[in-house]
Amino acid sequence: MSDSEAFDGEGRFSDWLRERSEPAWEEATRHRFVEELGDDTIDDAVFERYLVQDYAFLELGARTTALAVSQAPSMDEMARLSEQLSVLTGSENDYFERAFAELGVPENEWRKPELEGVTRAFTDFMLRAAHEGSYAESLSTTLAAEWVYLEWARHVADREPERWYLDEWIEIHVVDEFEEYVEWLRGELDDHGPELSPRRQRRVAELFERTVDLEVAFFDMAYDIES
Repeated sequence: MSDSEAFDGEGRFSDWLRERSEPAWEEATRHRFVEELGDDTIDDAVFERYLVQDYAFLELGARTTALAVSQAPSMDEMARLSEQLSVLTGSENDYFERAFAELGVPENEWRKPELEGVTRAFTDFMLRAAHEGSYAESLSTTLAAEWVYLEWARHVADREPERWYLDEWIEIHVVDEFEEYVEWLRGELDDHGPELSPRRQRRVAELFERTVDLEVAFFDMAYDIES
């Protein structure tokens, strides 16, 4: 990459990040998993495999958010991120427990799952990005992961699958509070991104792109049960 590939100051920095992540962005937000989830045609075994791994990933989301809290430049940012941390450890955790009960997943299988390769890779990547970088780097991976979910959920929001745990999984990711959080993350990077050096702008973009790539791989993983 050359310096000319850094952000040129036109438009929103967060839009620049998203555009650079194509075609993986389209692959993630319009994945087979997303379409089958919205159409209520996804196999329970596929959704269960995904959900068990995603529950393991929930702890990573909480830890990454906690790291971002410690890196935040002011009390206002710390407070907003702390609010999201309470969501990850509270209401979203409650959904998983109810869904696992409905699907008949034994508690030992979801509390201490055997991690798939992509889950381990995703976990290692996000924690390393947060530890080795600073506020902007932590935000870039967090925004990519959360924004992908908001975008795919918007895509299927009007389909209303009959199985409640599918319908609620969509609803969780299109409620006003989640949309506002993603927009807040975008605003933070829109504010901080243009002030970064060209080298760090490219690094933030690389982290965003890699996160989207891993989201595609994570959805792919759910279908490994078919092979």
